[in-house]
Amino acid sequence: MPTEHPGHSARPGTTGARAMTRAAGAGTGGGASQGSDTVGARGGVGALGVRSAPVPRRRSLADELRSWPVERLANLLAVRPDLAVPPPASIAALAERASQRASVALAMDRLDAFTLQVLQALAVSPEPVTAASTVALLGVPDDGAVAEAIALLRDTALLWGPEEGLRPLVNAREALGENPVGLGPPLASALNNSSPAGMQEFLRRLGLPATADPVSAVGAIAALAADPPRMRSVLGTAPVGVEAVLEKLVWGPPFGKVGVSAGGVDAGLDSALDPALGVELIANPPQGTDTSAVTSNPVTDTGPSESPLEWLLARGLLGRWTEDTVVLPREIAFFLRRHVFGTGLHHDLAADPPAIAVTQHDVRPADAAAGAAATAVPRRVEELLDAWAAGPPGVLRSGGAGIRDLRRTAALLDVPEEEAAFLAELAYAAGLVAADLASGFWLPTPAYDRWLDLPAERRWAELAVAWLVSDRAAGRVGAPDERNRQVAPLSAEVASWAVTELRRDLLGELDRLPKGATTSLDALVGRLFWERPRRSGPAVRHLVDWTLREAVWLGVVAPVRGGAGILATHGRALLLGLPREALASTLGAALPEPVRHVLIQGDLTAIAPGPLTPDVAREMALIADIESVGAATVYRFTTASVRRAFDAGRGADDLHAFLAEHSLHEIPQALSYLVDDVARRHGRIRVGAAVSYVRADNDAALTEMLADRRTGGLGLRRIAPGVAVSELPSEELLVGLRANGYAPMAENEDGSGAPVVVATSRARRATSFHPYAVQRQALPGSAAVVGLAEELMAGG
Repeated sequence: MPTEHPGHSARPGTTGARAMTRAAGAGTGGGASQGSDTVGARGGVGALGVRSAPVPRRRSLADELRSWPVERLANLLAVRPDLAVPPPASIAALAERASQRASVALAMDRLDAFTLQVLQALAVSPEPVTAASTVALLGVPDDGAVAEAIALLRDTALLWGPEEGLRPLVNAREALGENPVGLGPPLASALNNSSPAGMQEFLRRLGLPATADPVSAVGAIAALAADPPRMRSVLGTAPVGVEAVLEKLVWGPPFGKVGVSAGGVDAGLDSALDPALGVELIANPPQGTDTSAVTSNPVTDTGPSESPLEWLLARGLLGRWTEDTVVLPREIAFFLRRHVFGTGLHHDLAADPPAIAVTQHDVRPADAAAGAAATAVPRRVEELLDAWAAGPPGVLRSGGAGIRDLRRTAALLDVPEEEAAFLAELAYAAGLVAADLASGFWLPTPAYDRWLDLPAERRWAELAVAWLVSDRAAGRVGAPDERNRQVAPLSAEVASWAVTELRRDLLGELDRLPKGATTSLDALVGRLFWERPRRSGPAVRHLVDWTLREAVWLGVVAPVRGGAGILATHGRALLLGLPREALASTLGAALPEPVRHVLIQGDLTAIAPGPLTPDVAREMALIADIESVGAATVYRFTTASVRRAFDAGRGADDLHAFLAEHSLHEIPQALSYLVDDVARRHGRIRVGAAVSYVRADNDAALTEMLADRRTGGLGLRRIAPGVAVSELPSEELLVGLRANGYAPMAENEDGSGAPVVVATSRARRATSFHPYAVQRQALPGSAAVVGLAEELMAGG
C-alpha cells in the first residue's frame, strides 16, 4: 500500500491566492464540511472540477444510528467494544463517542487492506461521493467488492450518509492525512501563490478561455483534468522529459525540491540523460511562504528551449509550493493515475489477500505434542506460585516485580527468563497472583487454591481463556522502555491494547487452514499485515513472533520445523469460545488416559509413564522433587522432599502405604531406608513460638546444638534443661536449624509435643489486592450488547 504522507496547510499569498484559499473547500475531495459529522444541502466545484449537483440534505450520524435496527446497533457495539465502555447514555452520546479521534483510529486499525483503500478513495473522491464514483476512482472491474467494503464501513460507523452523498467521518479523513495515498493538495491550494494574471496565463497556455476570477480559473483547469481526451491532447504537446517528471511525483511524495534562478526555474536542473533528475522527492516539504515575487508575473513562452519543469509550471500542471519546492496537484494526479501510469487511485490495489502455500501434516501427532505442552503449563505455574509463596518478590515502587526476581524464578524452574516472564504474566492474567497491599509482596491469591483443586485439563482451560483475552504482552518484559529502563514483569508497561486482537487474528489465520495444515511464518505475517495494514511493521512483526511462541508454550499451537505451527484441535475450541468444561474435555481427548502408578527405581527416582491423576500427582509433588517433564515425568526422592511431606502432616506409615499402593514394583530398600531415617530424626528437636523456643527430649542434644558455631546467628539461649529460646520467629528458626543440618519439628502451642503441620508455602496468600481486569470484547449477538442496544433505541 502506498505510504501515507503528512499533509501541509495552505500558505499566505496574494489577494487572488486568498480568494482561492477560501474556495479550497470546493476543490477538496471527500465531501462536505471538514469540521463536523453533520451537513446540510451543498453544491460546488468538485475535486475533478465538475460542478456537482446539490446533495440532498443529509442527517447527522446520530440520526442515522437512530434509524438502524437493534441487531445492527448491537453489532456496532460488538465490533467496536470501546463504544460500550462505559455504556453511553443516549444515541447522541454514542455517535459522539464513535466520532472521537481515538475510537476512530482504533476502528480503522481493524480494517483490512482493501477496505482501507476503499475508505481512502471515499475520502478523496469528488462530491457527490457515491459507490459508483468510488469504483471508478479505484479502477476495479467489479463493484461487488467495493459495495461490500462500503457496507462494512457503514456498519462500523466510519461512513454514513445517503447513497448519493456518502460521508467518511471527519476524524477518519484526518487519520488518513491531508495528502492520503501520496496525493498532493487540490489545485486551489497547489496554485495558491499564483497571481490573477498568472492564473489567466495558465489558461492561455492550456488553450482554455479566460475567466473572470482565480476561483473559476481553478475550476476550468480541474474540468480539463477530468476530461481524459483533452488532457491527453495537452500532454501530447509536451517536450521530452515531462512524462518522467510526472512519473516521479505521481505516486508520492507529491512534493519535489528544485533549483531556483533569477528567472524563476533553473532549466539546468533537467539532465539530458534523465530529465527527472532535477526533482528531488521530499516527504516533508517546508512550510509554504509567499513566493509571489518569483511567480506572480506570467511566464513568457520560451519556445524550443522550454524545460519540462518550466513547461509544467507555466500551465499550472505543477504548483510552486515554496521557492525551491513544487507540488503535483491532486486533480492532475487523479488523471495520471487512472489514465497514464495506472488504472486507478492506488499503485497496487490490495483487492485480495495474499495467497499462501500450505503444507499438510497428520493432525494426531500435532494434537499430542500440543497436548503435552498444555499439561506442562499448569504444573509450571504451580511451581512458580508455590516458590513465590515461600519467597515472594517485592512489589516495586513503580509496580511490577524486579528483573532479579525474574531471573531467580527462571533458575528455580529451569526455564529461560522469557518463559518465566510468560508464566508469571499468565498467572497474573488468570487472577492467581496479585500485589498484596498489606505485605508489599507478590503472592498467590485465594483463587489459586480453588484453581489447584480443579482437574489438570480444567486448570489449563482457565489459563488458556485468560491468555486469549488478556492484554499482557510478556514479550515486553526486559525490553527498554521510553526512559531506556528495562520493563519490569507484572508492571503496567507490559499491557498492550493491540495484543488481545493480535492473538485472535493470529489464531484465526491458522484456523482458516485445513486441519493439520501449516504455512511459513513469512506467509502468515503477510496475511496478517493484509488483514490489519495499520498494524504492520517491525515492531508488530516482533509481537507476532512472540505471540506465536506463547501459543506454543501454552499448548495451543504445535510447533513445526520451518513453519508457523499447527493449530491444535483444543486451540480451535479455544478460538470458538467454548465453555471451560467443554474446552477441558477437548484437551482431554488429545491426551493419553491418566495413570495412577509410577515406576520407582533404586537410584531414588520415580517415573510416571503418563499424566498422573490429580490426587496422585499432588502427593508425588509433595514427597519428591520433579526433575523433568514431558511425555513421562521424572521425580527424585531426597531428604528435603521427604521431610517436606512430614512437615505437611504425613507420617512414615502414610508414605510407605502411598508408595506401596502406587508403585508397579516392590519399593527399593534405599527409598524405605530414606523414609525411615528422616522419620527417626524428624521431631527430635521441636520449635514453638515464644517469641520462639526450642525444646529437646534429650538435654545433651540441646547442649550440642548450642555449642555448634553454625547456630550462633540464631540467637539461642538456654533457659532450662532441654529448653532454649530465640528472638527469631519460629518459622525463621526452623529454616535456620534445617540449613545447618538439624531436623526440628514444629510443636503445638500448648507444648503437648504432638506433631503439628508446619505452615507451608501454600498457606501464604494475598489478602488485600486489586484484582487483574481487562476489557472483554463482547461477541455479536451476546445478551450484553443486545440489551444495551435496546436501551439506547428506547431512549432515543
